[in-house]
Amino acid sequence: MFDKCPGAAHIRTPTIITKKCPQCGREVEIFSNEMQTSCGNCGFTVYNDLESCVQWCKYAEECVGEELYRKLKKKRIAFVCVENSCRSQIAEALAKKMSSRPNLEFVSMGTHPSKEVAPEVLEVLRDESIMWRGKPKGIQDKEPVDIVVSMGCEVACPAILGAKRIEWNIEDPWGKGIEAYRKALSAIKKQITELVEEVD
Repeated sequence: MFDKCPGAAHIRTPTIITKKCPQCGREVEIFSNEMQTSCGNCGFTVYNDLESCVQWCKYAEECVGEELYRKLKKKRIAFVCVENSCRSQIAEALAKKMSSRPNLEFVSMGTHPSKEVAPEVLEVLRDESIMWRGKPKGIQDKEPVDIVVSMGCEVACPAILGAKRIEWNIEDPWGKGIEAYRKALSAIKKQITELVEEVD
């Protein structure tokens, strides 16, 4: 009865798009539904969408212009402490709630990550209407970071190549009771407000 599928009208057939490789200048063909492809001449990764290009391509600023690049480029901010179980977890959770800027991404890390987030952290975050499910993580060398915020490491926090470093020196609440955690959260909240305002 039907000469074609009733839903066929809603299916978009991928088309071939021709892009120019920013590294060697060779034309590269990519399907419209693909995120990226490799240049057959030099192997450089060519991105199909503007957001991915701006975020990952080293030629993005040159290609799209400084104004658009600064508007679209995401900045990754990492909160770092020793175990990534207290202060840095609070900072990541608060920053994700408080910031409305789509170009800022927040993560947290530890030099010697613990096995779990301190229960007191979850409690004080619940007081802020945040149901947090973060897990302690180690330093992620492979993921680019633009700004490193040290919460006040008792050991030397490692330098992350190319990242700006900020020292907050928030007192560690570990083992000092719930009020110490509330005090740390209050101090961190104030610092985050200033940080979000200051970052370009």
